[in-house]
Amino acid sequence: MRFLPTQIAACLCAVLMTGCGDGMLKTKGRVVKNGVPFTLKGDEDLGIFFYPLNSDGSLGTTVYPAFFNAADSTFHVTGSDKKGMPPGKYRVALEHRINKKDLFQGAFNMNNSPFVYDIDSNTREIVIDLDKPSS
Repeated sequence: MRFLPTQIAACLCAVLMTGCGDGMLKTKGRVVKNGVPFTLKGDEDLGIFFYPLNSDGSLGTTVYPAFFNAADSTFHVTGSDKKGMPPGKYRVALEHRINKKDLFQGAFNMNNSPFVYDIDSNTREIVIDLDKPSS
């Protein structure tokens, strides 16, 4: 049986789109300080967590962790199930850790973080500038 190029293209599209209709987003971004990529030293780690905000501004009950790539200071939200996150308004918490101690001293935790973003399918990249809280 011979397949036409349009049939192959249709099958490829169907395979690529599987799971895309669930509304989950693969949000990406980067972390900078003083305009340059945020770097880690030695045993340091950076945790990035997206907390959905309710309409009254309170935190939702779910958290969407992000994978931070220290080599280039980029991140992508995987979520606990590796499917991403739904669209919405989020507070982004950051923990700069060494030996379980937050070097930010809670300044960017889930209750104090000034980083709030509306995220939808049009969101291309989030830039978290540690020196310039989001508006």
